[in-house]
Amino acid sequence: MALTNKQQVFVNQYLTCWNASEAARIAEYAHPGSQGHRLLNNVEIAEEIKRRVDEMAMSADEVLIRLSEHARASIADFVEFKPGINEPYLNMKQAAEQGKLGAVKKFKYDSNGHPEIELHDAQAALVQLGRVHGLFTDKQEVTGPDGGPVQIRTMTAVVPDAE
Repeated sequence: MALTNKQQVFVNQYLTCWNASEAARIAEYAHPGSQGHRLLNNVEIAEEIKRRVDEMAMSADEVLIRLSEHARASIADFVEFKPGINEPYLNMKQAAEQGKLGAVKKFKYDSNGHPEIELHDAQAALVQLGRVHGLFTDKQEVTGPDGGPVQIRTMTAVVPDAE
């Protein structure tokens, strides 16, 4: 069974604010406080919300691809040198055509009107990728009081014989 228009508005709003009462209010339900919770428990609505979240969610592979793009990005992807000009030229159009704009963390113009670009931290991306691939092992040393050995006590339970 398809969702009603009102239910579809509820789903759309819920996916925006993540508040069932607010989504029910915007969808113009009479009692949004109680109906919002009830709508979330409706099987068809819950399935639609899950389907839409799954569509929007980033898969693990996509996360690794994005991290790899950040790790591989270079300012050379954005800068070109034109003959006869001493300053590098920032070519965002070329970077966009090559699909490199995802590497940009910040883009702005300075007080003189010159563009400034900041890329995502390649080293941080490499560390995250290294962790995924098990290249780094975090170790912790646990000690007892004053740096001494850890005292371990075991207890044995005595169970009376059942007669």
